[in-house]
Amino acid sequence: MLQFTADDGTRIAFTPDVFVIAGYTGRDRAMVQAHIDELAHEGIAPPPEVPMLYPMPTEILTTAPAIAVNSPQSCGELEPVLVSVDGTLYLGCGSDHTARDVEREDIATSKRICPKPLGSSLLRVGKLDASFDAIRLESTMDGEPYQSGTFAQIAPLDTLLALFRSRNVAAKTFVLFCGTVPLIGGAFRFGRHFGGRLSGGPLKTPLTIDYQIS
Repeated sequence: MLQFTADDGTRIAFTPDVFVIAGYTGRDRAMVQAHIDELAHEGIAPPPEVPMLYPMPTEILTTAPAIAVNSPQSCGELEPVLVSVDGTLYLGCGSDHTARDVEREDIATSKRICPKPLGSSLLRVGKLDASFDAIRLESTMDGEPYQSGTFAQIAPLDTLLALFRSRNVAAKTFVLFCGTVPLIGGAFRFGRHFGGRLSGGPLKTPLTIDYQIS
């Protein structure tokens, strides 16, 4: 069971019925294609569609402050996360921690074999409007800047939510990772401590995530 605190102080505990990670969600389609081409150069097969939805086992979600991974080449990426609890929608943050050495063989498998950390705070969402584009996304790896951008670089959250719902019509309690912004320098880094922060826009208080990797 996952446990969170909402922006009004309410404690929320639930077990999701569905967990999906959305990939290749950049708003600039030319940049998405360039990224796909870069991955192909590294031996990673292109996705069959864009955006791509990857169904995941719900048991790999965690709010623990530390995770253990089998891959020596694994790392996280900060993402906005849409959480629905019995139809009530929230925004949170999570890390799509992925085994990069397995990614060349199969992207979905490289995601499934790693825990998916979540921040412990949520913002209740009334409407996913254009104000969310102003939210800033920043992450660090071992204290060094790793990602920096805004939601304006990601496909609109309401678009991704509509895509998810078109394929999961009955889902009322779910977790949807919504993609992310490019890495600073464009290269993966492997470390022991991942931190992330969403701030600005409709967020009166930043949403944060912080976890150790072993």
